[in-house]
Amino acid sequence: MAISPYTGKILRVDLSAGKSTESSTAVYADRFLGGRGLAAKIHWDEVPPHVKALDPDNRLTFATGPLSCYPSIGGSRWVVCGKSSAINPEHFTYSNFGGHWGAELKFAGYDALVVHGKSDKPVYLFIHDGKVEIKDASALWGKGAMDAREMLKGELGASVKVVTTGPAGENQVALATILADNDASGSGGLGAVMGSKNLKAVVVKGTKKNFPVANPQGFKELLDRFRILRKGNPVGIQGVFEGPNVKKDVCYGCIGNCSRRTYQAENGQKGKFMCQAGLFYQARAEKFYGKKTEVPFFATKLCDQYGVDTNTLDVMILWLWRCFQAGVITEESTGIPLSKPGSLEFIESLIKTIALRQGFGEILAGGTFKAAAQLGPKAQEQLTDYFTNSGQRSDYEPRVYITTALLMAMEPRQPIQQLHEIVLLVGRWLKWVHKDPGAFVSSDLVRAIAKKFWGSEIAADFSTYEGKALSALKIQDRQHLKESLVLCDWLWPITDVEFEEEHVGDPGFESKVYSAITGQEVDEAGLNRFGERIFNLQRAIMTREGHRGRDADTVTATWFTSPLRYHLVQPECLVPGKNGEPVSRKGEVLDRQKFEKMKDEYYALREWDVATGLQTKTKLTELGMPEVAEGLKKDNLLSP
Repeated sequence: MAISPYTGKILRVDLSAGKSTESSTAVYADRFLGGRGLAAKIHWDEVPPHVKALDPDNRLTFATGPLSCYPSIGGSRWVVCGKSSAINPEHFTYSNFGGHWGAELKFAGYDALVVHGKSDKPVYLFIHDGKVEIKDASALWGKGAMDAREMLKGELGASVKVVTTGPAGENQVALATILADNDASGSGGLGAVMGSKNLKAVVVKGTKKNFPVANPQGFKELLDRFRILRKGNPVGIQGVFEGPNVKKDVCYGCIGNCSRRTYQAENGQKGKFMCQAGLFYQARAEKFYGKKTEVPFFATKLCDQYGVDTNTLDVMILWLWRCFQAGVITEESTGIPLSKPGSLEFIESLIKTIALRQGFGEILAGGTFKAAAQLGPKAQEQLTDYFTNSGQRSDYEPRVYITTALLMAMEPRQPIQQLHEIVLLVGRWLKWVHKDPGAFVSSDLVRAIAKKFWGSEIAADFSTYEGKALSALKIQDRQHLKESLVLCDWLWPITDVEFEEEHVGDPGFESKVYSAITGQEVDEAGLNRFGERIFNLQRAIMTREGHRGRDADTVTATWFTSPLRYHLVQPECLVPGKNGEPVSRKGEVLDRQKFEKMKDEYYALREWDVATGLQTKTKLTELGMPEVAEGLKKDNLLSP
């Protein structure tokens, strides 16, 4: 018997009219599942390419997936999607969140929320058990995201879940973030879209917390198996600080087997502190103060409060420092203590200047690339190989990993989930290379995983371009599926297993879980077909919005010309080479000729036009999207 894992309803709010309506999830779920897939189809149907990111007609979609609200499987993540002004040209993009807000939206009766229009005054939405209220947010406007969240909880009850934006979003700063409960944050510039609609926050509260399972016994057995497969720490990344002030912070219904941590400072302030957001200011602060301090934590919380993306800010700080040293800018001309990077004074001044668009902040508010263009050629010379094309930090760049060139070239932003599938595995392999206690990801295991997950053993040889096109395709399809279900990046896919003799994971486990919950028997290939369809839909959206095939499928230009000198994540630049032997990629560039040949192979595997990189009517129709093919054809964006 088939079971629907959905509430069946999408809430739509027109802020211009001050009205809400409901539509059916089923219209989207049969082909696009939920999460990013559902949001992408709404965007394709409802946001013409001429609509700008900050226009009222842009849609901002908050979406859960069909596996949300089921215990222990890491399926409670959720996404926010829409066209973003942080990308040049402006494109549809996405943010992926953890915490509890997404599950609570589903408890409140909705699989997704779609917001369009613009209120004539600041408002917030209160969604509770199938009802929605549009409420005055004048008292919240100008407040920090964390402060606004606590004010709303004080008014509506501590158990409500809140997603909001800070002053940067209100002021439509390109690097504005969105912040939810558990300090779950989303980048990509979508905080500016919230601000452009005069939408300060969305508060949700629901009581429906039981969703049926088609095969309860089978699901229980899979959960037991999942706990074995994910025993240990599959990520191997910890917060910046350890000790009694550091606590686990588990997303709704999860086994908590990741690096998600909160930190409590000596002054009593606490909040999420992990990964890039926790690390971005650490080295600078240690250099400035000559020791470890709590300044990196306060820097992260300032970014959360004002709503500024730490990843984009990270490289902006480096660019500002280089401009300062080159005499392009001064402390007097910017009003920022540029000579004190790493200090609390510097980061407070910079974040406030950007978020409030004060003085020089008006230039920085558009992002680093736009700021450099305004300041002139000498400022643009300081933009080198530490940037991705989306203006973020290049931790996973292709001079080291090769495959990531294709992954980065075809996304509107740095596709972290896709990049993690390669880089996190290599990180665990590095522990084995260095003979760390308990390390088990050997070179043989990496090759076995590559064969099973990436299409061939040679995909794990990062001294050659061979096998990388197929590897990229498989990763893209799997990760688009994952962001539509929506499954946690720390737990899925299950590539390696610590406490089993073979150690090789199961690429079909997602399909087994989906089948047990829904009663629809779908195998690995069948479920990955959803991912292929959703990836092709996003490709069509990007094409319609200005990303035109082969010429646009590229990466940071200096990666082709500037030899790799250093890598922040792993300074040795070691990767598995031929037969799994460790090789260093120091001194390497991305070979332009081999990159183009790799694209030829990739386009052929995708069944797109090899000469142009444009999609074909045949492929889109085969994927069940004839209307998308017709839309591209009408605009002469489909291969003949």
